[in-house]
Amino acid sequence: MKKNTIIIVGAGIAGLSTGCYAQMNGYHSTIFEMHAIPGGLCTAWKCKGYTFDLSMHFLVGSKSGAFHKMWQELGMMENQQFHYHDEIAYVEGLHKSLSLCADPRRLLDQLVALSPADAKLSKEFVRLVSGRGMMGAASLKPPESSGMFDSLKMLLAVLPHLGMLRRYGNKTFEEFVQGFQDGFVRDAVRCFGDAPDWPMQGFPLSAMAGLIDATVTDAGVPLGGSKKAVFKIAEKYQKLGGEIVYKQRVTDIIVENDRAVGIRLEDGSEHRADIVVWAGDGHTAIFDILGGQYLDDKIRKMYEEWTVVQPLVHVSLGVARDLSAQPHRFIFELEEPLRIAGQERRWLSLRHRCFDPSMAPPGKSAAEVWYPTSYAYWEELARDRTRYEEEKQRIAEATIAALDKRWPGFAAQIEVVDVATPMTYVRYTGNWQGSPDGWYITTGNMMEQTPARSLAGLADFYMVGQWTAPFAGTVISALSGRQLIEVLCKGDNRAFVTSE
Repeated sequence: MKKNTIIIVGAGIAGLSTGCYAQMNGYHSTIFEMHAIPGGLCTAWKCKGYTFDLSMHFLVGSKSGAFHKMWQELGMMENQQFHYHDEIAYVEGLHKSLSLCADPRRLLDQLVALSPADAKLSKEFVRLVSGRGMMGAASLKPPESSGMFDSLKMLLAVLPHLGMLRRYGNKTFEEFVQGFQDGFVRDAVRCFGDAPDWPMQGFPLSAMAGLIDATVTDAGVPLGGSKKAVFKIAEKYQKLGGEIVYKQRVTDIIVENDRAVGIRLEDGSEHRADIVVWAGDGHTAIFDILGGQYLDDKIRKMYEEWTVVQPLVHVSLGVARDLSAQPHRFIFELEEPLRIAGQERRWLSLRHRCFDPSMAPPGKSAAEVWYPTSYAYWEELARDRTRYEEEKQRIAEATIAALDKRWPGFAAQIEVVDVATPMTYVRYTGNWQGSPDGWYITTGNMMEQTPARSLAGLADFYMVGQWTAPFAGTVISALSGRQLIEVLCKGDNRAFVTSE
């Protein structure tokens, strides 16, 4: 019997994508969202004319390719303009500086001039980040549906990287970086992949190869920000006949005879459907609501062994200063390290969005400083609200002081200060440990190509989003929704369609 009704929990990118493709394919879907607006982690907020954007610092597929097709299907490309950076970041040490620019020749010349002893490794590094990437082999198909042609296409894309794969084996990017003799160069290069256990084998396979070219050609920043982009998808979903029910927190999944048949809301009301799709926090559904009843070895390994992407302390600043002449991401070394959540930070990374005039009043700038941090530290501190607020204030003041030292007069020009912690992320999105991106790609999970869409022994329950695969950011979260509906269509003997 065909299943016609779907309940989707969460109106983030993954939930909205699932809903759009469900509606395109004849399902009747409803999304339940605990907040008053869609977006989840893909969001922004406004204060005194300044907009602070949490997501979409670039969007893969902004111009062409498979992901571009998906964004078109979801309505995001309509009347959407993008900005393309010619520099990934500018790194300024106490005595040296480096532009991580989009010109491979210039980048290599800078690296060799900074450290002639590292010339050989610098050439290898530039070859990696400017060489042929994997985007051309990207497929929108679910791995379960991939055939011989798809496998051949992937093989042809991997072939140019076989030498590197053999050369590096299980070596991590951090181990590669440690090969640089010059300390500043080592720190600057680390900005390309500053994640624990990032596998060198995964460097090209996770699209790090070709990163420079992608940044300037097919990974633009959507002007108007994340909120504008995600609202377009929500509007598309509603035009397709889907319904979003806001301000409704789901507290339970109704299970009958090992089959998900609906959800229960915080107000006690029940809503039933043929299929339940969880587009929210995975840990909440699997362990908090379902009590870990429906685990298999794959799911257990994900939550017990995989490394969660570190949460952030996010300092947002509205400043009456035009930063447009500064690189959009400016990383500089501090004369005296800052102490953030018990850890010393030698480097401060400032981002601004002056390239987008909608983000701040004329002549002013919306700027952000992010610090990776410890969730456990903030979870404990939040038990004492006074200490928690004092620590946020201390971090804001220390950050502003450091910026004022680099740009004299900066502190006096501050008009807005907002500090978000991992607990802020938990409060607004429910994400486990406040993580903004789920799992890191590591040597232990890089070959996990098939997302964890379902739970063992629980029928008609599916999952989409960042907790189903390693490092599933905006693009992969949206793709997970598309792929799930394609899988469901196949099971229902429906032809999968991607238009109204």
